[in-house]
Amino acid sequence: MRRSSGSGASNSTFSPGPGAGARALDLLPREFKLLEYLMRRSGQVVTRAMMFEEVWNYRFAPKSNLIDVHVGRLRKKLDGPGESVLIHNVRGEGFTLTPDV
Repeated sequence: MRRSSGSGASNSTFSPGPGAGARALDLLPREFKLLEYLMRRSGQVVTRAMMFEEVWNYRFAPKSNLIDVHVGRLRKKLDGPGESVLIHNVRGEGFTLTPDV
């Protein structure tokens, strides 16, 4: 994972590294932080409360859809046509990032 600031105001570019299918993604700072958090816990279930506390520095607000909105936007940027889904919902628990193998 490589982060670089482009000429844009506060956007970052995520590049998964060399290899087939590697591409640059234009991520907002919060999206980058969310992706980094999920990558550090790859294969583990990450609850919404954990994301609120670690990515947003908020106490968990159970009626908020903030996490779902940001994960949805991140999914649209990560999952290209014909590619496998990387971020999965774990019903009643949260989300998990599964590495593309």
